Amino acid sequence: MFDENEIKRRTSILLGKALWRCTRAANMAMFDFGERKKIIDSKGAEKETGEVALHVQCAWRIASSDRIIVGSRDLQYPADYSEDREVPDEFDWDRHPNRQDKLVRLLFADGTKQFMVQNIEVGAVGRFRAVLSGELSLELFPDDSLPLEHWRLFLPHVHQPHLVVTGRDSRDLDHEPD
Repeated sequence: MFDENEIKRRTSILLGKALWRCTRAANMAMFDFGERKKIIDSKGAEKETGEVALHVQCAWRIASSDRIIVGSRDLQYPADYSEDREVPDEFDWDRHPNRQDKLVRLLFADGTKQFMVQNIEVGAVGRFRAVLSGELSLELFPDDSLPLEHWRLFLPHVHQPHLVVTGRDSRDLDHEPD
């Protein structure tokens, strides 16, 4: 079951925090919010992470009032794609430069630009929207009915349940720290 009030309560942790990075693991988008933290990963290497993490495996976009700046499907196009050309058969978004990575890099100005979360909106069946400074918004919209994970919100390296939204419900899921 989707408890919109609980999702709104749990995602309110993002209010007033800066969205400062979007990276990805395969086709999963990973957004970092809040304080930048240096941590040691499981391989002993130092890495930077956000105070709050949002991992997204459903359709998403960052938009202004009149256009989409970058979206999940931009991953499927070459970085230099133009509408007057077809996507080359040999294009592989995970090996070749892609449009999503390019647009994210430009939006965040290679890590020097951030956007403050000003408001949170939660809708039916796991829809989520973070209203950001700069007249932008980050929008998530689950787009299938399967019981698979669409998105999760959590505090990295803190042993606390993650908020997990699937195609059928939202719930807390215990998860060991990364």
